[in-house]
Formats: sequence, structure tokens, C-alpha cells
Amino acid sequence: MVYDNIILLGGSGFIGKQLAYALANRGCTVTIPCRRPHRNKALLVHPNIRVVEADVFVLDQLDSVCQKQQVLINLIGILHERKRDDFRRIHIDFIKTLVDACTRHGIKRVLHLSALGASQATGTSRYLRSKGEGENLIHTFGQKELHVTSFQPSVVFGKNDQFINRFAGILRLCFGFFPLACGQSKLAPVYVGDLVEKIIISIDDKSTYSQRYTVCGPEVFSLQQILQLLVKAMGLSCRIMSLGNTASKLQARVLQILPGKLFTMDNYRSLQTPNVCGEGELCTTSLRQYIQDIGTLFSNKKHYDRFRRQFPS
Repeated sequence: MVYDNIILLGGSGFIGKQLAYALANRGCTVTIPCRRPHRNKALLVHPNIRVVEADVFVLDQLDSVCQKQQVLINLIGILHERKRDDFRRIHIDFIKTLVDACTRHGIKRVLHLSALGASQATGTSRYLRSKGEGENLIHTFGQKELHVTSFQPSVVFGKNDQFINRFAGILRLCFGFFPLACGQSKLAPVYVGDLVEKIIISIDDKSTYSQRYTVCGPEVFSLQQILQLLVKAMGLSCRIMSLGNTASKLQARVLQILPGKLFTMDNYRSLQTPNVCGEGELCTTSLRQYIQDIGTLFSNKKHYDRFRRQFPS
């Protein structure tokens, strides 16, 4: 690769870890700032990955980690707000700070992770509007100084994700039927490894400068179909019941006040936009095959637990 030193914001998350390992394996030195390095000891094993203690929302700490970097990749984002203005603070205001930091430290190449359906003007949720405004900002605010590429993926799946794995865990507790909000919402899930590869290939490719790419998997599913695939692969007896709009809203209003915020009204509004790509190249990894593999793992664990109960040590 042309660039040796890359700073990866959000590198301790699900997508970030996969991207960090892939970059490091290609010989890049990857710096990952995070507030709690001790929680990311697995990353420290790789000699090309540096995990440094820093809060990038504090300006002098952001300046410190940006020194001597050639590329900045921003994966920072949230699905749920803890406070009312968190979407604006993280998805929009932070982008202005980020562009200024890149300009001060001579970082010319910037890659930014947005979200499919993100639009400042037409986003159906506060999440999608804030992601759209942040994406517009990083392209326009840094237009003269930076070479920016942004990516809009559909929901991302893979090892340790918060999508398939979370639903699989919930479905194991299913007794007879599972009431699913927004079950007819359309998704084109993309494998994390495919997304990572697209990001890495773009780093050195000048034709990607100032471009915005949608990233989708090869198949479109309804949310209900995805859960039905999981139920079948895991060998469960559970009927997935897709709720109508009124019941879906009610479920969102109830769940958003519970700890963990499994589902919120803003999530409900996001799901009103089909999470699929238009024309263009699609990634190749099949969610269907991945779910079959995940189902086998859960099934094997179930049989192993049963064996341990029958033959305790």
C-alpha cells in the first residue's frame, strides 16, 4: 500500500477490529485511540496495531493521536442516543472537529463510514438525517484540503456482530412465537469482510476520491425472512409473527424505555426506508450460508450443554 500510517477511529468496534487486522496484515501501522485500552487486549497482539488511550472528543487528545498519520478512517457512530443531542454531537459536530484536525496535521486521505439510507434532506429518522448531514459535511467542509471517500453499507453481519448474533441469542429464548416489529422491512445485509475489503481497496485508488458508495450483499431479505432462516438453522420451534405498523410502534415505545434499548421509535422510523442498494456492484458473501453456519454452532452448543448435564464431571 502507498500509505503506511493509518489512524482508525472506532477501531475497537465490530467493524473496526476486522478492518484493523486486515490493514495490519498488509503491513500498515494502525493506531486505534480508545478510552479503555485494557478492554481491547486482543488487538495488542498484532505488532502493527497500536492501541492508545485517548478520548478523540477531547481536542488536545485528538490532536495528539493525529500526529504523523497519513490516512484517517472514521467509523464512529451510534444507533441509540443516551442524551437528546448525541446524534448531532457524534455524527455532525465531531465531523467539523475531525476535518480541522486533519487539516492541521496534514492528513490528506480520509475515509468515512456512513449508513445506507442516510440523507440530510429525506432521512426517515433522526439517525439517518444526522448520518446524512455528517457525510455531506465531511465531503464539502473538507473538499479543498482532503481526499474523501464515504461508504453507505446496509446492515453488516459477521463474527461478533450486533445483528445476527443478537437475534440468535433472543430466539433461543423463544417460546412458541416471536412478535417482530417491522418484519416486512427490506434489508440487503453485507458481510463485514466484504465491506472491509472495499474500504482497503479504496485507500490508494484516486478514482474513489470524492465518491460515495453504497455497499450491499447479494440478496434482499425481509427482516422476518432473516429470522425465519435463523430459526430453521438453529433447529428451533418458533413462529416469527410480523407485527403491523400500530403494534410495531407500540413495541418500540415500550422497549425504548427499558435498559439496553433493544428497539426504539427512531429505529422504527429507520426501518421505514428500504435498506437496499440500487444498481451497481454487489458484494458476494451470502447471508443465507452464514446463517446456516451460525445455526450449526448454536446447535452444537445446545447438544454439548445437554451432554454435560447428562455426564457431569
